[in-house]
Order: sequence, then structure tokens, then C-alpha cells
Amino acid sequence: MTIGYYRFPTIHNERIAFVSDDDLWEVHVSGGVARRLTANLGNVTYPFYSPDGAWLAFVGREEGNSEIYVMPAGGGEARRLTYLGSDCRVLGWSQDAASILFMSAYGQAQRGEYEIYRIAADARNGAVEKLDFGPARSVDFGPGGGVVLGRNTGDPARWKRYRGGTAGHLWIDRNGDGDFQRFLPEMAGNIASPMWIVNGEAAGRIFFISDHEGIGNLYSARPDG
Repeated sequence: MTIGYYRFPTIHNERIAFVSDDDLWEVHVSGGVARRLTANLGNVTYPFYSPDGAWLAFVGREEGNSEIYVMPAGGGEARRLTYLGSDCRVLGWSQDAASILFMSAYGQAQRGEYEIYRIAADARNGAVEKLDFGPARSVDFGPGGGVVLGRNTGDPARWKRYRGGTAGHLWIDRNGDGDFQRFLPEMAGNIASPMWIVNGEAAGRIFFISDHEGIGNLYSARPDG
């Protein structure tokens, strides 16, 4: 049996896509033989299924720089969407599956600064749109147009118990009217990976990773804090 190093899982219904050996693979949630989906795209990272499960967006480095690609979820030809030549990371899809959201350092004056962009999933000319959120590394959407942003939310493994000025924090626009407020400002710790999930509660809950209690763990809170 061959043991691999599996990273960046994304799930849709009964399928899981993940990265191993710098390529994208897919397997049934019950296990079994995984099927390789990509080859010769350099280092593949950050895959995300579209909401309908028909497509996979991911980052590839076929020509050295990280760029956004899209391909049929069941396998097929991968198509390059962006030509920015800057560090980027897929964050997910729009709720209607028409566009892909990603963070990028494109056009930034300082290293380590990122903003949120989107590109049409069927784009042919590489045209991207910068969203008017300001500096951010992550974003997710809730009911009624709500938005939650993550700022300074880099890899939490680098910031164990860090409490300095560049610790990760969240901002929320609860009603989609552009009025962003600091979310859980009293939490003294590093926060990362926000997700707005609608479950049994009408407004859903914000899930995130935090080490404010000393060890990184998964937490959730209502959008009203």
C-alpha cells in the first residue's frame, strides 16, 4: 500500500477532492481507490467544488506563477483562467456558481498584502474584478447578502499564540449594505478560515479557527456575535 501526504480537501455530496504529489485527486467519501485528475500543471493547491458539484477550481503553477484553473469535476481538460503573475489562492465560488472567488497579491505595493477578486467561471480573456472589500485574505457569504471577511488570516500554523498587531481578525457585514464591523473584537487570539454556514438557524453561524484559548480549535458564533 502506498501512503501519500493528503492536503486541501474539498467535499461535495459523496465526493472528496484533495491534493497529493502536487496533483488533484478524487475519491468517494467511503474510501476506495482515488483517481488522479490533473497532470503536468506544476504544484496544484486549493481546490474547491462549485456549488452544483460540476466543476473544480484550483491553483496551478504550470508556468511558475500561481494562477486560477477550472476543470470538470469528474475529470477532463483543465483550463487556465487568470494571467496575473501574482500569488493567489482560490477561496470558493459565488452562490450561483457563475464566478470563482480568490485572493491575490496582484497590484499590491507591499509583500503579503492581498485583496479579493472574482473571475467568471467561463472567462476566456483573463478579465478579473476586484471586489470592494479592501485588504482581505478570506471571504464567505451568508443569507440576505451578508459578508464575512478575514484579514491577516494567513496559515495559523505560523502564529501559535501570537497576539500582535497582525493577528487574524474578522469583519462582518450582516445585511449586505456595506456596513462592515469588527466581529468578536473581544477575542484576543488569532482567527482564521471563516465560513458562514446556514444550518437550523435562519441567520446561520460563523465557523472559524482560533487559538484564543491556547490551542487552535474550531469555534462558531451567531452573526450578531
